[in-house]
Amino acid sequence: MKEKDPTTSAWLFRLLSWFCPEHLLEEIEGDLIHQFDKDAKRFGMTKAKWRLAWSILRFFRPGILLRNRFSVDSNPYYMLRYHLKFATRAFLKDKFFSTLNILGLALGIAVGVILLLILQSDLSYDKHYALHERIYRVGCHQQQTGLDIRWARSAMDLGMVLKTEMPEIEEVVRINRDGPRILVKHEGREGLKAFYEEGIIDADTTYFNVFDHPFIYGNPKTCLQTANAVVVTETIAHKYFGSEDPLGQSLVIGSDVWIVTGVIRDLPENTHLKFDLLMSNRSFVEGEKIASENFWNPGSYLYIVVPKGYEPQTFQAKFPALFDKYFKAFSVEVDGRYSPILEPLADIHFHSDLDQDEPQGNIAYLYGFGATGILIMIMACINYMNLSTAKSTRRATELAIKKLVGSNKQALAISILVESVFLSLISLLLALVVVYGLLNFTSFDRLIGKNLFFDPFQNPGLMVASLAVALCIGLLSGLYPAIFLSTSPLLTALKGKFKTSPSNRLFRKVLITTQFSISILVIVCTWFMGDQIEFISNKALGFNKDNILVLPIPDSAVERNIPALKNALLQNPHIAGVTTGGTVVGANVGGAMNFWAETSSGMKQSGYTVIFVGDDYVKTMGLKILEGHDFRAGPVADDETPYIVNETAAKRLGWGAHAVGKAMKFFHGDIPGHVVGVVEDFNFKSLRHAVEPLLIIRTNSESGYLHIKLNGDELSQTISDIEAKWAQHAPGHPFNFFFLDQRFNEQYNDDLRQHKLLSILSGISLFISLLGLIGLSAFAATQRVKEIGIRKVLGANIPDILFLLSKDILLLVVFSAVLVIPVSWWVMTQWMENFVYKTQLDYSLYIAVTVMALILVFLTIGLQSFKSARANPVDSLKYE
Repeated sequence: MKEKDPTTSAWLFRLLSWFCPEHLLEEIEGDLIHQFDKDAKRFGMTKAKWRLAWSILRFFRPGILLRNRFSVDSNPYYMLRYHLKFATRAFLKDKFFSTLNILGLALGIAVGVILLLILQSDLSYDKHYALHERIYRVGCHQQQTGLDIRWARSAMDLGMVLKTEMPEIEEVVRINRDGPRILVKHEGREGLKAFYEEGIIDADTTYFNVFDHPFIYGNPKTCLQTANAVVVTETIAHKYFGSEDPLGQSLVIGSDVWIVTGVIRDLPENTHLKFDLLMSNRSFVEGEKIASENFWNPGSYLYIVVPKGYEPQTFQAKFPALFDKYFKAFSVEVDGRYSPILEPLADIHFHSDLDQDEPQGNIAYLYGFGATGILIMIMACINYMNLSTAKSTRRATELAIKKLVGSNKQALAISILVESVFLSLISLLLALVVVYGLLNFTSFDRLIGKNLFFDPFQNPGLMVASLAVALCIGLLSGLYPAIFLSTSPLLTALKGKFKTSPSNRLFRKVLITTQFSISILVIVCTWFMGDQIEFISNKALGFNKDNILVLPIPDSAVERNIPALKNALLQNPHIAGVTTGGTVVGANVGGAMNFWAETSSGMKQSGYTVIFVGDDYVKTMGLKILEGHDFRAGPVADDETPYIVNETAAKRLGWGAHAVGKAMKFFHGDIPGHVVGVVEDFNFKSLRHAVEPLLIIRTNSESGYLHIKLNGDELSQTISDIEAKWAQHAPGHPFNFFFLDQRFNEQYNDDLRQHKLLSILSGISLFISLLGLIGLSAFAATQRVKEIGIRKVLGANIPDILFLLSKDILLLVVFSAVLVIPVSWWVMTQWMENFVYKTQLDYSLYIAVTVMALILVFLTIGLQSFKSARANPVDSLKYE
């Protein structure tokens, strides 16, 4: 290179060296100096310098700068736009496969969105309360002679002394659930309105200090401070008062008058303690006498508010001193032990296992549905992979040309991933439409027993999670096709055929096996569950629950008229029997009560389930007398109460065949009497429980529930006659009845809902599997076009070709069914642990499901491959 002229402006060359790429600098400098020398001779030095400066400045442009100090590999925005354009063209080019992909992904994402809604509802139980992290419920584990209970309730008196004995506790509230059905009446401008209400509780005046609710009318600080004050929900206010101002209105609840002092919004679905009417109960804190025995009578829900950072161990450490002060005196009499159980508010719905509780959720069902939903989303991903690889041969030339013009493996992989994410996002839109329609225009809410609310604009968290699910499914679905397609050999791709390696073929077999294993597992579990539900629905219970109409007896006024009502009803030839019972078997049979019973070693104390009944109970309910006799008609003497026990109670007490005549009495010595009969064991609770020791006690009271046995003829006319008799003997009381068999089977509603939901999911999984089969059969047919042609030339017929194309997948289906056997056996064994009475697992179901799957697989592959099997072999072989 020539030396620079000393008169030349050095700053111009320093500028050039700053922005010019290093590997071009020497050559450009030489050219510029050579041109400068020529200009100097021709135009003179001054003009030559100006021309040199202009030439250097012309190199100062974005193209040069971006290749030097500010260089980047590519423009991200441009590349993204390029990939999206590529994905759109691929979508429009092959609408059939794209539609299949979107349909499969949309179903998977829709299941994912519904799963998110359920998780959002269930995992946020009671978390809407501002103090939920500091609220605990105090239950009890109580042990004494013949009794061992773990209840969600505590003694009312315990709530009175907690704040005194443990001053760090900030608030205490006790809550009672008032009866299963109570008559509520209101006389207003629209006349008398009377309904039976089930959601009635009464609570301390501190209730709203613990649980915050949005108020429409009233003041939460004062609404429970007056006697006979009641706070109602918005629905109840509208039900009884219509458009009237509810504040100050009166409601007759039972036999007492209550004044409405507040109206709150309806309680959300995800709270464990639901109610419609909340009554104040000032007697909880005024004039209560504290006695040691009272602490052993758990009857109220007890909630406490503790300081931030409070450790439950502190409560447990202080409780022994409280026990000695209040519990110990009576514990000596009953040889009792008592331990408090503290449960965080947000854990109660799913993690509490205490008796005498509000309806609980089953975390196993949530896990089961969650696992099934995730498996279906995985199936959707597998379906996309199979369909993408199936259509890969159609895109072979396109991908090869991209490689020839400079695209590397990374660029191709990114392009394919963008395509899968693009389809996934389109599928998300379709899935949201499906979910919206499902929740708003079908009975899906009733099917799953939840009131799910889907509003993307008011639930941004759901939208973010749904988008994340769609992106994850898109990336996971596109990962294998991206690797498979981008790494295919160039020459093979240019020929329009991918030659898969053994590892790729093995991976595809794993995908197929996984997909069918999931489908068969879900279907087998659904069928097994259906068998168990059918078993518990049809099992003989030891009593006749069919055609028994049950009417609640709301108050003492109606109770006084029950004998006359019974006589009137028995005049109807279609009524076989009428009786009363304090509880309804299978619905609200209470907890254990302590009784003394005569044994060979003297009177022995033990806990029993008790049903107080009227005349003809044994006959009306169809119980079988094994020993002794039924109750005698007529009033019961105060000093000689007749008892009937079940077989389990007689066996526990060691009575054998000599139960009749044994003495019994309540814990304090009241209700004395003797056993007059033994009945065959019957299931008075759900079949999840074994039969427990039971006492049936004849009483003079006609309270509880009226049981009317119908003979099944002319039901409509008979019910109308009962309603007329009811109106005559119970004026002003609604005729609200239910049938015993329906109420008994309501215990299995959760199982029925889960079975129906699992049936839907099994259908979805099977449909997605069949969608995948379309892709697989297309892939197999395109890979073996020339083989099919040769075989046809050699004499193979269409059935031979169809069997050839399907045998590998059929073998994988059989292998999947074998893999599922231990998994499904374990799943169903765990689920059936919830039942004491269970059906035998019918393993012939495996064979039936496998055969069904094989038939569907063969038909699907056959329909897809029939065109290839019929093709003229000349067309297949003309390029050879």
